[in-house]
Amino acid sequence: MSCHTGIESTKTIKLSRSERRQIEVSPEEKLMEVLKVPKLGEWEPGKRFLVSDNRASLVFDPNSVNPEEAKLGGKTIEYAGVTMKTTPGGSDEAVIVFRNGSNTLQYSTGKSLDYAGKAISSMDVPMLIDLELVDSVRDLLVGRKVWTRSQLWYDFDGTRIDGRKFVPVEISDVRPGTMVFPLCINITDEKGAPAMLYMNVGTAGMESRTFQNIFSLSDPKERYPGIDKEVWSLIQQGKVRLGMTKEECKLSLGNPTDVNSGHDWNSTIDFWQYPNGSYLRFQDGLLVSFRN
Repeated sequence: MSCHTGIESTKTIKLSRSERRQIEVSPEEKLMEVLKVPKLGEWEPGKRFLVSDNRASLVFDPNSVNPEEAKLGGKTIEYAGVTMKTTPGGSDEAVIVFRNGSNTLQYSTGKSLDYAGKAISSMDVPMLIDLELVDSVRDLLVGRKVWTRSQLWYDFDGTRIDGRKFVPVEISDVRPGTMVFPLCINITDEKGAPAMLYMNVGTAGMESRTFQNIFSLSDPKERYPGIDKEVWSLIQQGKVRLGMTKEECKLSLGNPTDVNSGHDWNSTIDFWQYPNGSYLRFQDGLLVSFRN
């Protein structure tokens, strides 16, 4: 299909071997692939969830929420099982039942029992954080030395602080996060200063703040000795400039979600697009225009 990028005869093509190497599965993604986010059909009664926000009471059947305990934020609830209800249209719908002390909370899935059991994961119920998954991530990551890819650092009160990319840190703990980012990754930098990064669970490169987007398992600078200091400084800030190579741009901004390739007279043109609306346009492998 053609795209309106100002490139003559631009079309989506199969990636070359060198392009595939640029967006192949990373060691960081492979590390996180061992994590299993269980589907509803695999949950055992007693499975624990942390309610991340008081607004969670709005996602449960109002008849199942005790008005005196409507503020559920910060509380731990347990999975009790699945029941069925008949909708006004006559179809059966799976309802997940949670236990909050002696009270029960009901969450309507809007799906049949069979489909819900296979499709709904422990990350899919709004504003609930799977505490068993938090424990699994903690076991996998605590004690690891990694290098940061993100400048989005926070203190332990959740306030933004000045962060740095591509500096060595040690992961000291993993804790429940927020309804948007379910994990808090505690780190200690090379000077002993503590900080925190929010993280999602997942391996897709387009997802915000997955492990591979905020950490590297090795020092990126050592793999790119040819990058000069000025360009490396831009990379650490997540910026690009005209004349940067594809490799340098990928270090700075990450993998593109779409790659289009074509030609403009005698030049090879590549067009990279990112989920936030940013794009990069390369001519013969060098950046000639961009929106960052």
